[in-house]
Amino acid sequence: MPVIGISVARLHELLKSDISQEKVAELLEQIGCDVEGVVNVRRFISKHSDYVIEVTPQESLPLTDPTSGFTGDRPQDVWAEAGEETVVRLDLLPVRPDIFDAGGLARALRGYMGVETGRRDYSAATPTWRVEVDARITDPRFKRPLIQCAIIRNLEIDDNLLRAIMRLQENLHWALCRDRKFASIGAYDLDTLENPIRYTLVDRHAFRFKPLFWGQRDPVSPETMLTEHPKGIDYAHLVEGMDELPALLSANENVLSLPPIINAEETKLTTNTKNVLVDVTGSNERVVEKAISILATSLVELDPRGQATLERVEMAFPDRTLTTPALAVDEFSVDPAFAQRWLGIDISHQDCVELLNKMRHEVVDHGTGRPLSVRVPAYRCDIMHEVDLVEDIAIAYGYHRIKPELVPTFTAGQGLAINTRSRQAAAALTGLGFTECLSLVLTSERNHYEKMRREISARRVTLANPISQDQTMMRENLHSSLLELLALNTDHPLPQRIFEVGDVVTYAGAPADQPRPREVRMIGGAICATRAGYAGGRSVLDALLHEMGIDSALIEYRAEPNPSALEGRSATVYRKDSESVLPIGEVFEVHPEVLENWRLNNPVLLFNLVLGDVEYHH
Repeated sequence: MPVIGISVARLHELLKSDISQEKVAELLEQIGCDVEGVVNVRRFISKHSDYVIEVTPQESLPLTDPTSGFTGDRPQDVWAEAGEETVVRLDLLPVRPDIFDAGGLARALRGYMGVETGRRDYSAATPTWRVEVDARITDPRFKRPLIQCAIIRNLEIDDNLLRAIMRLQENLHWALCRDRKFASIGAYDLDTLENPIRYTLVDRHAFRFKPLFWGQRDPVSPETMLTEHPKGIDYAHLVEGMDELPALLSANENVLSLPPIINAEETKLTTNTKNVLVDVTGSNERVVEKAISILATSLVELDPRGQATLERVEMAFPDRTLTTPALAVDEFSVDPAFAQRWLGIDISHQDCVELLNKMRHEVVDHGTGRPLSVRVPAYRCDIMHEVDLVEDIAIAYGYHRIKPELVPTFTAGQGLAINTRSRQAAAALTGLGFTECLSLVLTSERNHYEKMRREISARRVTLANPISQDQTMMRENLHSSLLELLALNTDHPLPQRIFEVGDVVTYAGAPADQPRPREVRMIGGAICATRAGYAGGRSVLDALLHEMGIDSALIEYRAEPNPSALEGRSATVYRKDSESVLPIGEVFEVHPEVLENWRLNNPVLLFNLVLGDVEYHH
């Protein structure tokens, strides 16, 4: 996970409490942050852009500015000294993007310390600015039909705050927006703009603008930016195949940004900025709403004077008008008795009320013996169930205060047979030169069926409340997981030989009177090479079966239709027993259309083998 450095001086300023650096690090650990320590960092600014880098005394300066792309023979060719600062370094918590900056951290710590408890009400002024959304941009092929904005006025921006805002944007892009796939964020100097703002489309060849942090170059086309600017190169895949690109334009013709790629130079934030416009554009409504809530409230929190104010913006879509940010709270209930039972600690009904207030929630107490109603702040995106609130109660109580106890009785454990078989199979493929990988059990219909040229199964196991469009169902085999791993590593040398031992969930083979699906352990492998073929996969599978102690006389390979396979280059593996013949695996060369769907340029051979049903004994 990325490591960030939070200014100790700014954090102390925002905490409104005079505590030591050591105590700050201790409190951060207690609320769940993985603190690496408090260190002095040196700051350098690029001589070829406005990019700033921070390094510890043990780290060396890179010879390349990642923003301008300039590379020098010596660090002093690229960087100039820009001061030093004491920071607390910590790993980002992907589930808590609201504490990615000093403002959000201070808000959480003030509650934990009891300095300021309960949900803060961010009163937002009525809109004076308007964003007009072009009807064309709502076309799904442009992938960013949603936009929400907010205005933060009366900020006092210095160099440190400017860097904090930029880091917050990038960290939110990483953790919440999935590297800009679901949403992208921009921040602009409001005083360089004129009302209204237009969210529209521009021609990728004819339009001209000056990308952010690109030295003194003249305005260029989006196409030039995508092929030459470092950010354009990194994110060009997000707008691939579009002749027109999304753009935010001011009424005075100043360019705000070309989301999701880059902001423009003429509207960027500076140390002279007093009023800030922020936007979030994307395709995932929940991510867009949470991102604008986190960004807007964090900027208000970052003002140590307490004078920054929030203002809503009117969003004029072709079919509706919204005012954002809505800052809508989520409402849950939690039973104090349930929390006490789950945590195993002696806490009363009133204790739960106070502990939830310390975590900055708003609690409505309906009386002893009744569940509490909890209003969760808009910037919290990790609360989805009563158990999440129980975890907040535990954090506020303090894990360090919970005394560990030994269980009253001890038993000698023994490994499950399926786990023994899994280790045996993994050792066999490792010995054959394969590298073990690990992927998620969750997948999507697009990856699992459409990209594999298979019909979507009506009996697949789907999620009732998927958190993203990439995780909507349980996988039925390992094929798409292995191809996704290969697609993410096309820059690695060939041949690539990978495997995974993992669980799949399927209705296949389940008794007719059992409505629940089976959880099955499988081992699957992939060979990506210039001459990967059926014969090579068959030999690996034969060796694996031999190492697993399965008699070859009991194994039969049958040629059967496989929509994911090259015709005539696939087989299903059957195992005979005294009563029946059961399918236990398959091996096939991947169809060229499937390879194209995964953007793989070399032949791929896939194989898998069922190791057995997963049974849990209690």
